[in-house]
Amino acid sequence: MPIEGFQPHFEAVLWDMDGTLFDSEKYWLEAEVELMQRFGVVWTEHDQSICLGGPMDRVERYMAERANFANPPEYFGHELRQLMVKKFSEPLDFAPGAFALLTQLREMQTPMGLVTASSRALVDAALHTIPAGTFGVVISGDDVTVGKPSPEGYLSAATQLGVDITRSIILEDSFVGTSAALASGATVIGISHLGELATPAPGQERQLYVTHSLSDVSLEILNSVVEDRKSTRLNSSHTDIS
Repeated sequence: MPIEGFQPHFEAVLWDMDGTLFDSEKYWLEAEVELMQRFGVVWTEHDQSICLGGPMDRVERYMAERANFANPPEYFGHELRQLMVKKFSEPLDFAPGAFALLTQLREMQTPMGLVTASSRALVDAALHTIPAGTFGVVISGDDVTVGKPSPEGYLSAATQLGVDITRSIILEDSFVGTSAALASGATVIGISHLGELATPAPGQERQLYVTHSLSDVSLEILNSVVEDRKSTRLNSSHTDIS
């Protein structure tokens, strides 16, 4: 239920999909392993971590290289998408804490957007898991000229929602994704459960709040992170976050 008397200090929340909203990285790993087994390649979690966050053109190039270019990169991208659409056709598990936070924000009627490097076909399949209308805008990897780490998708989402990106929050869980989020100018919640995250520019350390799980993120924390960053802007000497 919404918190009585709660007043958000942010205009919108923009979500990454894989690993942030849905616990879908395990499905990606399964599909990658299945695909690479066709070529006798042992695909490890290290390989997955390199591909984490996309975009697909980078992933397919890496897979083609690991398979000694037995097929062109486009083949790997196409086959991987086909495997993932099948997996995403079933209800997906939410990432820890994601459903609770999503529900609270939805009940507060907070403008929300989904910005992902995944293809439109994958996004459409995945969105069957959540109520229609949850997101005011959905940006897939097919909807941008340049994918993450470019901030294009997040900037486009903010424009379509009619919000100020610098007064919005982005939830991300990968180096590529947090790079895009930080470059957009938004306040960023970085989920460090799968590996390294991007580093804010010097003097902008409070632009990024790092947590291991969205289970540890409440509406009050979203407010405090935004207010903490705002106070830092007003007092440029206040940059120590230790």
